[in-house]
Amino acid sequence: MKLLGTILFLFFVSLLKAQEANSFVKEGNDAYRKADYNNAEALYKKALGKEPANNPAKFNLGNALHRQNNFAGAEKYYDEIALSNDPALKAKALYNKGVAQVYQQKLKEAIETFKQSLMIDPADNDTRENLQKAINELKQQQQSNTQQNQNKSKQDKNKNKQPDKEMMEQKFNELRDKEKQLQKMLQKKNNSNQPDKDW
Repeated sequence: MKLLGTILFLFFVSLLKAQEANSFVKEGNDAYRKADYNNAEALYKKALGKEPANNPAKFNLGNALHRQNNFAGAEKYYDEIALSNDPALKAKALYNKGVAQVYQQKLKEAIETFKQSLMIDPADNDTRENLQKAINELKQQQQSNTQQNQNKSKQDKNKNKQPDKEMMEQKFNELRDKEKQLQKMLQKKNNSNQPDKDW
C-alpha cells in the first residue's frame, strides 16, 4: 500500500510540475507575441526549470533567443529539439537551426541542416527555398573570395614588379656619381696625353 501511495504522490508531483511548466510556457508565449523576447526567454527558462524535457519550452526558448540575435544560443535549443521523436517538431527545429546558422554565416552547416529537415518533411517549400538561398550565397561568397585572392595576387605581383621610388632615386644617384667619376678620369687622361704647348 505504501508503494502505491508513493507512486501516486510522485505522479501527482510530476503532474503539478508539468502544469506549472505549461503555465510558464503560456505566459512566455504571451510575452513573445508582444515582442517582449527578453521576458519570454526568462519564462521559458522557468518552464524548463520545472520540466526540463518540455519540448515546446525548448523550441520557444530557441525562437526567443533567435529574435534577440543570440543565434548560437538558439541553435543549442534547436539541437535538443532535433533529438525529439516528433517528426514535425524535429523538422521545424532543423529549419530554424538552419536559419540561425545562415545568420552566423555558417553556410555549409546550414545547407546540411536544411537537407536534414527536407528528409523529414520533403513538402516544406520554405526549407527548400532557404536551402537554395544558402547554396547561392555560399557560391557567391566563394566566387568573391576567389576574386579577392586573384586581385591580391595581382597587386603583390605589381608591387614586386614596380621598384620602390626611393630605390630608383638611389640607383639614379649612384649612376650619376659614377658618370662624374668617369668624366673626371677621362679628362685627366686627355690632359695627360696632350703635350705641353711651347710659347
